[in-house]
Amino acid sequence: MNVVDYWAESHTGLVRRANEDALLATPPLFVVADGMGGARAGETAARIAVETFADTTSDPDSPDSFVRATIELANRRIFERGATDIATAGMGTTVTVAFVAEDRVVLGHVGDSRAYRLRDGVLEQVTEDHSLVGELVRRGAITPREAEVHPQRSVITRALGTEQSVDVDTIVAETVADDVYLLCSDGLTGMVGDAQIGRILRAVPSLEVAARELVRAANAAGGEDNISVVLFRLGGGERAPAAARPAMVAAPPRRLILVDAAEPERRRSPLRRAVTVVAALAGAVALVLAGSAYLGWAHFVGATSQGQVAVYQGLPIDLVGGVRLYRAERVSPIPVRALTAAERARLFDHAILSAGDASARVRRLAASAYWR
Repeated sequence: MNVVDYWAESHTGLVRRANEDALLATPPLFVVADGMGGARAGETAARIAVETFADTTSDPDSPDSFVRATIELANRRIFERGATDIATAGMGTTVTVAFVAEDRVVLGHVGDSRAYRLRDGVLEQVTEDHSLVGELVRRGAITPREAEVHPQRSVITRALGTEQSVDVDTIVAETVADDVYLLCSDGLTGMVGDAQIGRILRAVPSLEVAARELVRAANAAGGEDNISVVLFRLGGGERAPAAARPAMVAAPPRRLILVDAAEPERRRSPLRRAVTVVAALAGAVALVLAGSAYLGWAHFVGATSQGQVAVYQGLPIDLVGGVRLYRAERVSPIPVRALTAAERARLFDHAILSAGDASARVRRLAASAYWR
């Protein structure tokens, strides 16, 4: 079983000024890395991760050991660079790798970039997110749908280059003809839900069109982050050469149905509409008054986008249009990645607390020595 078709796309998105993602698509090896860090440090970390794979042999005797060992080597290179270059200190990157052998696909994974598999029309996320919300979902504290809009969804708990050593997830799957694998950064999954990703992959005529449509959908939803997509298909034919690309599609489909059509609104009489509007306005005023008081009292413990433990005022909810019902009130020096999984479970339980109780939680954590 070989890679018979593949395509890769990367886009800066609509908000970021630079693209800190990096990718590699050279069958049988595929890599996506999403860098993080100040200035251009994230870009450097992602590039080092990808270059580490590009510099190694593409046909190892043991693909399982190759994937794990190369990720560990990339981690050391990034960590050493950050330790000796002040401009890149603290940089890190996610990495998701796929190596296709004759009888198996070996996946290596650190962070919250993802690998998906489309088999018989069913899309499945193969990797687990090493992120704060990923842990919350696995504990049953929040649902996958809630995770998609969670205010701490960008906080990752594992990355390359932030520590001298790293835990690497490896997954081995059997090769099945016509399986399609998707590796992507969270610039895609943070904007486009799994259901829509599956619809796109099933609807389009080629991997090239699929990759471009996924990027387009992420930008249409706001394009808040860099977007990288790597797709490949398995089959019994000859392996697609590294320099090849799928045949160009003469014309993309005129229209893709990406969301279910809404049910037409039933007609209402003018009087009924007026009564409904007045009642809605009165209810809204009451809710605003009650909600304002509650938001002023409510606090919770969360994490900043830089991964620091913080006390927030308000509710941990992001509304449509980027409206947030919370603000950071006090940011601590404690990094989320330094906490144990048990401590993260106790700390980030989404309990709504008073300002004093929330601050007390953080003070107790700061008094312990293990995170330092």
